[in-house]
Amino acid sequence: MLSKLYISIIVPFYNAETHIKNCLDGLKNQEFSKPFEVIMVDDGSTDNSQNLVKKYDFPGLILHSLPKNSGPGAARNVGLKKAKGEYIFLIDVDDSIDPYTLTILYNSANENNYDFVFSDFKRIENSKNLRENFFNYLTDKTFKKKDLEESMKEQVHFNNFGHLGLFGINGRLIKRSIINDNNILFEEKLRYLEDETFAWDVVSSISNAKYIRKQLYSYYVYPNTNSAVSTGLDQGFPISDFKLVQRHVKNCLKQNSFSFKNVEILGDQAFIFYLITALVSYSRCMFNGKVNFTNGLLRRREFINKIITDPDVKGSIKNYSCLKGESAWIPKAIAWRFRWFLEFACNKRAKELVKIVKKNYK
Repeated sequence: MLSKLYISIIVPFYNAETHIKNCLDGLKNQEFSKPFEVIMVDDGSTDNSQNLVKKYDFPGLILHSLPKNSGPGAARNVGLKKAKGEYIFLIDVDDSIDPYTLTILYNSANENNYDFVFSDFKRIENSKNLRENFFNYLTDKTFKKKDLEESMKEQVHFNNFGHLGLFGINGRLIKRSIINDNNILFEEKLRYLEDETFAWDVVSSISNAKYIRKQLYSYYVYPNTNSAVSTGLDQGFPISDFKLVQRHVKNCLKQNSFSFKNVEILGDQAFIFYLITALVSYSRCMFNGKVNFTNGLLRRREFINKIITDPDVKGSIKNYSCLKGESAWIPKAIAWRFRWFLEFACNKRAKELVKIVKKNYK
């Protein structure tokens, strides 16, 4: 009889030969006494990544491959469909976790039968933790259904927890039964915000959650590597993809008995919020040199033209409330449909954010 698997760790990778060893060493050396599996999913790599994985030999290591590069959502879906553990744990191949991560998370989940357990995270750039002594919450925190519903409202009005808040995807234990019973998978057509839609689907389906105030997950920042938003916009990211995310948000709100009025208002808030986030993020990439500035101006202009001429954007912007610390001029420019002013506002905000980051983390 096969022994029970307690955790399925899913690791998508694409041309990651420089990260494979560090990733697998960290997972192999986890101080976790119960059986678990590591599902590596090759997303059509053309380098030596797959051969490096094959050289490793430890219990529970499994390799699956996609015939061509299909995006992280498709790769993670392979892992979700193959997983056999009681809990799912997602990690990116270029990130890492502390040796006692699985033990701490699982013991906490097991104590009160939590559907979802997550920790805090480190943000590493040039071997320095940019979040030293920074935490999402003041203490360990338990979320019941009402708390989760309140967090859904906060997600589109504050969204200040970054990579591993309640709506992140990596570094948490999620009951596999929750994912299977609710048919939760990643939207494979999305190359940007696919993690957000998955997170919304999960959070709307769980009954409780637990936050552990320890920085167990290390998220590595690579300044010269293209971001998901820069890659997405360079490939002509359509407005329809943002509308797909909006539909997920609205469905999740309906599932949690929000009123029709609140579903519409919060859905519109999310739609505009993600559009503005993409605009500002791409503008930052331009000023950080992650994309060619001249080409970036053209790409962003194409995207802005889509935004200011879209009838759904025109309707949704009426329900949008500025986030704390956000530039009020960006949503105003969208509402006024002034392209040149929206470009100016995005440039101004991007420069401000670049300066803030340099000041805080120099």
